Amino acid sequence: MTNPFTPREDAEDLAKVLREARDMQGVSAAELASRTGVRTMDVLEFEAARVIPAREPFAVYMRALGFEA
Repeated sequence: MTNPFTPREDAEDLAKVLREARDMQGVSAAELASRTGVRTMDVLEFEAARVIPAREPFAVYMRALGFEA
């Protein structure tokens, strides 16, 4: 099955899910960055849907929050 969404739409959807998951767990962008070995700005750019393609970093971030991705 192919993805019916554009890379931009994917980035926007994944950014929203990450923000919500991070907020639900009470994890700051800085803490998530520390857990994944990236800069806080990298997390914030992802959450602003500026990272395309977004699927690989999304999986890394979600695993760091304790979800299977």
